[in-house]
Amino acid sequence: MKKLLALILTLMAVAGGLLLFKGKKERIVPVKVVEVKRGEVKKVIDATGIVKPQVGAEIKVGARISGTVIKETVKVGDFVKKGQLIAVIDNRELAESLKRAEANLEEIKRTYPKRIKEQELKVESAQADVKAARAKLKAEEENYALKKWQFERQAELLKIGYTTEEKYRSAKRELKLAESSLKSARENLKRALLNLKAAKEELKRLKAEFEEGLKKAEADLKTAQIRYSYSYIYAPKSGIISFVSTQEGETVVAGLNAPQFVTILDPEKLENWIYVDETEIGKVKKGMEVVFRVDAYRDKVFKGKVVEIYPKPKILNNVVYYVVVARGFKDVELLRPEMTTHNQIIAGIKKGVLVVPNQAVKWKNGKFIIYKVEGSKVVEVPVKVGWSDDTYTEIVSGLREGDKVALSVRRE
Repeated sequence: MKKLLALILTLMAVAGGLLLFKGKKERIVPVKVVEVKRGEVKKVIDATGIVKPQVGAEIKVGARISGTVIKETVKVGDFVKKGQLIAVIDNRELAESLKRAEANLEEIKRTYPKRIKEQELKVESAQADVKAARAKLKAEEENYALKKWQFERQAELLKIGYTTEEKYRSAKRELKLAESSLKSARENLKRALLNLKAAKEELKRLKAEFEEGLKKAEADLKTAQIRYSYSYIYAPKSGIISFVSTQEGETVVAGLNAPQFVTILDPEKLENWIYVDETEIGKVKKGMEVVFRVDAYRDKVFKGKVVEIYPKPKILNNVVYYVVVARGFKDVELLRPEMTTHNQIIAGIKKGVLVVPNQAVKWKNGKFIIYKVEGSKVVEVPVKVGWSDDTYTEIVSGLREGDKVALSVRRE
C-alpha cells in the first residue's frame, strides 16, 4: 500500500513538472506594440514610364530688329525664368531715338501748359473788358434817354414861349453828344465781344493742339520704347535652353522670318508616359493621382494626374502595355525629356477605415493573424484584411479601434 502511494506521488510530481516546462516554452512576448487606429489606405498600380515633351513644348525665341549681338547670357542646359534676359543687340541708334522722343514729350509738357495759362489770363481780361463795355453802354443808354427827354421838353417849351432859343440849341447839342457816346459805347462792346471770342478760340486751339501734340509725342515715345525694347531679348516663358544658334559678335538681320537665338523647352509642357500592363489598364481612370520618382532624384517625389489613356498599345519585349499620360507636376525644372520614371497610380483611397502597419499582419496556417496584446498576455487573433499599400493594411474584421497589437514578438 505504501509503495502504491509513493508511485502515485512520483507520477504527479513528474506531470506537474512537464506542465510547468511546457507553459514556459510557449510564452509570447511583444517586442513593439502599436494601437489599431482609423486611417486611409490606397490601392496603387506600380509601373515604369518616361518623361516626354508635349506638342508645342519647344519655343523658338528670335529677334525683331537687325544688328550685332553684343551680349548673350545663356547656354544649352540652362534653366531660364520668364522675363530673364537672353541676349542684347546693339541699340545705340535706338537709344538716341528714344532720348529725342522723351525730350520732345517733355518740351510739349513744359511749354503748352504755360501758353495755355497765359491765354486763360487773356480770356479773363477780355471778359473783364466786355463787362466794362456793357456797363459803359448801359450808362450811355441812360444818359441818351435823359438828353433826349431834355431836348424834347425844351422843344415843347420853346413852342409855347417858356424857354429860350439858346437853351433849346444847348439841349440839342447835348443830345447829339449823347448819341455819339452811345454809338461809341456800342462799338466798344462789339469790339470787346469779338476780342473775347478770339481769345476763347485761341485758348480752345491751344488746348486741342496740346492734346494732339501730347498724344503724338506719347505715341512716338511708346514706339521708340518698343523699338528700343526689341534690342533686349527676354525669355517669354520659363524653361530649359535646349538649343542656341547665335553667339556674341554675330550680326542678325530681321526679315520676314525672325532670326532665331535660342530654343526653350517649356517644362510646364512635359508629360509622363506611364507604361501600364494590359492586366492593370482597366483599373486606370482619368483624374487619378500619380506619384513618381526619377533616378536622378531618388528622394524627390513628383505628383501629377492622369489626363489621357492612349488606346493604341505598345508592345515591349512581347508584353502589351498601354500609355497612360500624366501631367501637372511641380518642380518640373528638375525633369528632363527621356528620364525614366517609377510610378504609382493611385487607383483608389479608403478613408476612415481600421488600419495597422503592414508588419503587424502575419500569414500562418493559410490565414492572416495578428498578435493582439491583452494586458500581460499576447494572443493570436485571425483577421480579415482588405486593401494594403506601402505602409498600412486595412482590417475588415477581427479587431476594434483602440486594440493594441504587436508588430513583432519573441518567445520565452
